[in-house]
This record gives sequence, structure tokens and C-alpha cells, in this order.
Amino acid sequence: MLRTREVRDRALCDLDDGPVTPSNRTDLTAGTRLLNVLLASMVVSALQYEQHAAAVPAPSARPLADFLRACADRDRDSARLLAARIRQLGATGEYDPQHLGARSRIAFRAFPDGDLTAIVTQNLVGARILVQTLQEAVRWVGDDDPTTRRLLERLLETKEDQAGRLSAQSAHQQAAREHPAARHGT
Repeated sequence: MLRTREVRDRALCDLDDGPVTPSNRTDLTAGTRLLNVLLASMVVSALQYEQHAAAVPAPSARPLADFLRACADRDRDSARLLAARIRQLGATGEYDPQHLGARSRIAFRAFPDGDLTAIVTQNLVGARILVQTLQEAVRWVGDDDPTTRRLLERLLETKEDQAGRLSAQSAHQQAAREHPAARHGT
């Protein structure tokens, strides 16, 4: 257990470092690099959700388009949270469009023909990739940076929810493809 004087002395060291104190044991360079990979992945994911929502052709698929837009909004919010944490750790979030695709774990793919099955599958794959990446990041951060770990855990929870909902939508799309008469009520 640290004594009061020791805690105060440690807090007075490097005041310009903001919330990063000597008790933060994370490799800041590696940590911000990891967070920038997640930031790029969230930005690409948000753009893909937005593209796919715009490509949904039928008015009957409006709920899917609305869900995809909501996912895009959540991913943009997640990117902002990641950028804010990167800034707190003394670095800058990297939004340069020329490098987003290279850093992202998500491969952007558009479906201009509005293929709903392909759209749902591509977004489900992207969400699952982010779930795995966030799980790895949580394990890597561990107890070295509790604030970053909690942020990653919140983002993981959101992505797991998206993946679950996309999985249900995928099953619905698959059933509609296998039984088209049921879809049209005949």
C-alpha cells in the first residue's frame, strides 16, 4: 500500500502528462498504436455501415437500413472515445484517410446492387473481427491501464450486441432466401 506522501510525490512528477502517472504501466507507444488500429477500424466500420444503409433498396428493408445507420453512429461515437483516450495518453488519433484502410482490421466492401444478404454478412464479419480485436486488446492492456481497459470493455459490449443483432438478421435473410414464398405470404 502506498503512503500518502509517496502518492503525492508521484502525482507531482511530470504534471504535463495529464492523467498518465507513474502507476500506469502500459507501454504508451504500443498502447496508442493499438488504439489507433481500433480507431481506424471503427471509422472504416462506420463508413461501411453508412454505405450499406444507403444501398438498401427496398422500402420493406427500411428497418435494416435504420439499424445500419444506428451502428454507424455508434461506431463513430466509439472512434471519438478512442481518439479522446489516445489524446489523454499523450498522442493523437490518426484519421488520415490515406492510411485508414491500411490500419483498419475491417476491409471495406460496398454492395451497390443492394444485396441484403451480402450486406448483412459483410457487417457481421466486420463486427466479429472487431469483437475478437477488442477481446485481444482487453487482454493485452490487462491491469496496466484500467481506464483504457474499461473503455475497451464498453466498446466490446457494444460490438457484441451489434454482432448478435446482425447474426439474427443474417438468419432472417437466409430463411427468406430459402423460402421466398413465405416472405411474400403465399
